[in-house]
Amino acid sequence: MSEKLQDSSGGFTVRRRLPATAERVYAAFVEPSRLEQWFVVPGYHTPADRMRVDAKAGGRMDAVMISDADGSEIPFGFEYTEVDPPRRVVFRFQEPRELVTVTLADAPDETVDLTYEFVSWPAPARQEASRRAVEDMLDLIETGIQRGTI
Repeated sequence: MSEKLQDSSGGFTVRRRLPATAERVYAAFVEPSRLEQWFVVPGYHTPADRMRVDAKAGGRMDAVMISDADGSEIPFGFEYTEVDPPRRVVFRFQEPRELVTVTLADAPDETVDLTYEFVSWPAPARQEASRRAVEDMLDLIETGIQRGTI
């Protein structure tokens, strides 16, 4: 990891057991058709055909969120800093400075334990809101798994 956690000023960890293999969940973080299903905020969508993904260390994901209300666009992106299929993916946003580490470990009955570590410099102004947003996105991943689209 290129950033040191002890230098961080805010963050949290979310853990989930998901009903899928590590390979399926890992794909949700590196494939546009799966990213578009969960990498959104309420009132927006992130179309796969507007994403560019180069899922390797030093590669990028660049996309656009489009408002459902008026079609306005918000471009965004991050750098993949570590990629270890299907066990780990780390990505970094520049503005605001954020580092996300996703670790996947096999669990019983073809499930996977996902650990989502979020670190931000400076700390999020509303840390509980940030945590809830991550929980909501993980809910969307689980919904995609249940539907068979992730």
